[in-house]
Amino acid sequence: MTWPTEVKPREGEQPAALYKDWQVGAEFPTLAFSITPEVVDEYLSVTDSDRENFVIDGRQAAPPNVLAVYMMAVMYRKYPPQQGGIMIGNTFNFYHPIWADETTDVVAGGRVTEKFERKGRKYICYAVDFKRADGQRLCSVLHTSAFPE
Repeated sequence: MTWPTEVKPREGEQPAALYKDWQVGAEFPTLAFSITPEVVDEYLSVTDSDRENFVIDGRQAAPPNVLAVYMMAVMYRKYPPQQGGIMIGNTFNFYHPIWADETTDVVAGGRVTEKFERKGRKYICYAVDFKRADGQRLCSVLHTSAFPE
């Protein structure tokens, strides 16, 4: 079982990556973690989600966005967090369920897709791909954040 706090660095734990440090095309190191029934239960509890909304063909699935809490940890492996970043938007695509009654070993990776400045703000766009350890694609995310420096 891997709790998000076990893999996500906190602001200030290491020198922050600044806008100038980000390189378009740079790959993030892969991050391996496990989604267990306990992680699913905690996520359902914290989000006040109704389990009945996540039943597929009679089988209990996890909310697909349970992976969202690991997204920043993937990027932070290459670019440590900077104070004052603003999450602008995310686009999620879901491909395969995570079953709530079993442990799912996940491997996530990604890359910087774009960086630009607009109206005095510095924007970073990146993609994260989540797959099961056997290669089955679970989810992909396109993310945009703005940073002060």
